[in-house]
Amino acid sequence: MEEPHIDQLSRQAKEHLWPHYTGHNTYGDMSDFGIAVEAKGNYYIDDKGKRYLDGTGGSHCCLIGHGRQEVADAVYQQMNQMEFIGESLGLRLTTVPTTQLSARLAQMTPGDLSKVYFSLSATEAIEDALKMVIQYQSQAGNPRKYKILFRDGSHHGYTFGAMAVSGDRAIKSPIFSSVTPSMGVMVPEAHEYRCRFCTGSCNLGCAIAVEDAIQFEDPETVAAFMMEPVAKGAIVPHADYWTTVRAICDKYGILIIDDEAVTGFGRTGTLFGVDHWGLKPDIMILGKTLASGYQPIGATITTTKVAEQFVGPGKELKMAHTLAGHPAGTAAAIANLDIIERENLVERSKKLGEYLLIKLETLMEHHIVGEVRGIGLLAAVDLVKDKNTKQALDDPALGRKMTRFMLDNGLYFYTRGTRLEIHPPLTITEAEIDDMISILDQTMNYAERELNIK
Repeated sequence: MEEPHIDQLSRQAKEHLWPHYTGHNTYGDMSDFGIAVEAKGNYYIDDKGKRYLDGTGGSHCCLIGHGRQEVADAVYQQMNQMEFIGESLGLRLTTVPTTQLSARLAQMTPGDLSKVYFSLSATEAIEDALKMVIQYQSQAGNPRKYKILFRDGSHHGYTFGAMAVSGDRAIKSPIFSSVTPSMGVMVPEAHEYRCRFCTGSCNLGCAIAVEDAIQFEDPETVAAFMMEPVAKGAIVPHADYWTTVRAICDKYGILIIDDEAVTGFGRTGTLFGVDHWGLKPDIMILGKTLASGYQPIGATITTTKVAEQFVGPGKELKMAHTLAGHPAGTAAAIANLDIIERENLVERSKKLGEYLLIKLETLMEHHIVGEVRGIGLLAAVDLVKDKNTKQALDDPALGRKMTRFMLDNGLYFYTRGTRLEIHPPLTITEAEIDDMISILDQTMNYAERELNIK
């Protein structure tokens, strides 16, 4: 089969491809639209040979860098041996890599997390967890427990269930309000920079508000707390926040669901985000970082205590995914974890994260930069209209221009005009961090010119 010319591919994309997060004609509006043809190390390369430093880690996915032959070989070898076998039909057959990965995850994850339920993405894993906790509570003798606490600003996916327990307003729409499940109960975020509870030292008001919400809703109706250990935007809670929340949840028999889709496998400088606080969740969500984006995969991991409620006639989990536990995906995940361990990428994330944060501090001289923060190689820059009031810039049109400017200058990065979220591959070098900071600095200058700030 003859490979199509790049010009033909560009026309096809403009005519037929509907990219996520956008209107259907996004590519059609781009006169200079290109095609990515290669990814190596920490760079993407387009059809014109232009290199883009990956400041997003492939949209939160890639920890090990791009173009790893070891992962490609693992997928090829598995596909060549056996491409797929369905596991959800009770036929009692599984595969070697899927079995090996489940055992490895049980050994790696904190506490008594030991039962692995595979899917194809973290969003699917979220849906699995929601069904799991509600069914668990009912079968454990708590049929009224169905509500799920979640934090303001949190992001857990775009499906109806995931939207119901997400506080990210960017994904909400009144169009769907009548059909979005009503199980979600929002509690305040733990955000020191924009805290509405503390004026001086932290009083853990945001954690106390969790118990207030439980009391208001009736403790007998609350099943679980859906959380990200480090919230969207690299928002790190107070050192005592998660200990306090864990005690509150235990008091009322509420399970903790830990969404590690972004923070898992070294992103924050520890193996899992919860490891910073010694928190042992009842359920853990894994997704894009499990295979660094080389294959689609997700997983919901739970404790033996939770899993035991699904033993017996009629008690099986009412959920299934045809392609869950796909051996190509689990083979890629094993190769990904091998690289992370062999190259000490968790420790590397911690060390380079400290360097990144020092460099990001230099952006504070800009009028529109309100705060920089980070933990490991997960960092953020808040963009503001006024440093004193901390009013968010919140300018989507400017965000699109800034994104275009960064791409033009060789940085694969995006912003909606409210903040910059920085999460490069864990293989990034100090020199590449310097290059990224230089382009971000130029981007701040560009944005301030657009806003007529001198």
